[in-house]
Amino acid sequence: MFHWLVSYSRASLSLVGLAVAGLVVWLAVNATGNLTIDQLQQTAQARLALYESTLRATVERYRYLPYVVSRHHEVIDIVSGTRQADTANQYLKQVNDRSGAAALYVMDIDGMTVAASNWGTPDSFVGNDYGFRSYFRDAASGGEGFFFGVGVTTGRSGLFISHPILKNGTIMGVVTVKIELDELEQSWRGGGESVFVSDANGVIILTSRGDWKYRMLRPLSDQERDTIARNRQYYGQELIPMDIDPDPSGTEGILEIGADRFLRDVKPVSGSDWNLSYLTPMDYVIERQMTVLLLSAIASGLIVLLVLFLRERELKLASQRKSEEFTRIQALNTRLEEEIGERRKTEAELRGTQQELVQAGKLAALGQMSAAIAHEINQPIAAIRTFCASARLMLERGQIDGLDQNVAQIAELTERMGAITGQLKTFSRKSTGVLVPVDLRTALDNVTRLLASQLQTEGCVLSLWQQEPDLIVHADLVRIEQVFVNVMRNALDAMEGCHNKQIAVYLERSGNFAIVRIIDTGPGIDDETIDFLFDPFFTTKEPGQGVGLGLSVSYGIVRDFGGNIKAGNNAGAGACFEIQLPLMQGDPPS
Repeated sequence: MFHWLVSYSRASLSLVGLAVAGLVVWLAVNATGNLTIDQLQQTAQARLALYESTLRATVERYRYLPYVVSRHHEVIDIVSGTRQADTANQYLKQVNDRSGAAALYVMDIDGMTVAASNWGTPDSFVGNDYGFRSYFRDAASGGEGFFFGVGVTTGRSGLFISHPILKNGTIMGVVTVKIELDELEQSWRGGGESVFVSDANGVIILTSRGDWKYRMLRPLSDQERDTIARNRQYYGQELIPMDIDPDPSGTEGILEIGADRFLRDVKPVSGSDWNLSYLTPMDYVIERQMTVLLLSAIASGLIVLLVLFLRERELKLASQRKSEEFTRIQALNTRLEEEIGERRKTEAELRGTQQELVQAGKLAALGQMSAAIAHEINQPIAAIRTFCASARLMLERGQIDGLDQNVAQIAELTERMGAITGQLKTFSRKSTGVLVPVDLRTALDNVTRLLASQLQTEGCVLSLWQQEPDLIVHADLVRIEQVFVNVMRNALDAMEGCHNKQIAVYLERSGNFAIVRIIDTGPGIDDETIDFLFDPFFTTKEPGQGVGLGLSVSYGIVRDFGGNIKAGNNAGAGACFEIQLPLMQGDPPS
């Protein structure tokens, strides 16, 4: 097969072999450098995402604090001039100690600090004017202040987040929290990696390299220097440019800092004008390139033709193996996609089944309440029949003067019947499945009106107690009403045969949760029953009276809303169902 090689001299073959070997070595070194850089960039992006999430989590942990403090009456009174600073100082110190921030302080509309968490320390902010800082001006204009700088009082750097203090729609002052990020920087240094955060002016404000802090990535313009000086942003610090040069080879993303070369990857920090940079030393790339160069040169010098042959064969085998591996991975991905599709389909079917169970439960509830509602509607119908007969008699006698009163009374009775049937129509509608802000008192009022006829028929007294107004949860009004209906109807069934039938509903708040307690005066729940109460198809009723899905569906609905439901016996008598739902934090979504 290779007899044609004999026609060439040894020198010519060696020359060709060396030329081919040199080209192979150059290609191998270049490809190794590009591949290594790609791998390092992928690793850097992953590390940047981790560092950015850590930084953002640290900032977001305190970002709510100025807003909450600005709404406290102690803070509003101190900037309004109606209260002394002592109580406000104590309140700010308690809040600051619990949150772990560096300082929490209040300024009046002129920028003068009137209360602070560190009022009793030598570095107290009380009495200092910080109106020159941009975070004060931003908050005094009605926005949120977000500013990193060196404290003019303490000389310690930190992040300042501010929020305006409003009274009757008027800005009376500013609340500011200072966050020191030294602990975050210390954790970065412990990682042994080169990472830093630069602000919009290119000044390094956070870094794992202590000697890089407050260094500039680029020269500042005159306007930028004036802004920094006016805000006294880096008070007492000398802003020195870093010794940065682009890579002489022109490769994008590679730069030289002093005598070291780095691969730089940058990620913007969401919610700010900061940039997070991750530097990877190029030493690793050079080491890999030199290793490839040395191995390629030795192998090429020893057996150029044989190595080329073996290399070609190995490349073909490797290509086949990669092709087989790719085929296997592709088949695995296809199977995973099919499984994911099946799981999503199953989840959609389960949610649909739950919705159907909720609808079926509501229709069953409507069927059981139909007798009481029919009795309530019969009375207006009988009255309408009487008024119609009276009107017909008046027409026959020509007495039309009194017809207006008869017609008005008939209209009033039809409105009453429409209100009764309207409740049935509202309750029987299907859930949209969209979670929206729901006022629990509104849901309970709807259920009370719906069950009014059945409660009256059963001779049961329902009382509703609410300790705090506006308990808003993120839920589905239709499904949360179904939960309340299921529990109250179970209470009515449990009190069958009792002389004293009462249902008490308590609506209160506990921390970040709204608590709804529904207590009846029935015989209570057996110890053997309570462990299986929320299991599907478990029921204590007689055959034909229920299928045991009401409480199971209610349990699933409450869990979907991030809450919990539990049952027990009241201290006095009867059963007690407690429904816990997480309250919405902040303003409800529009």
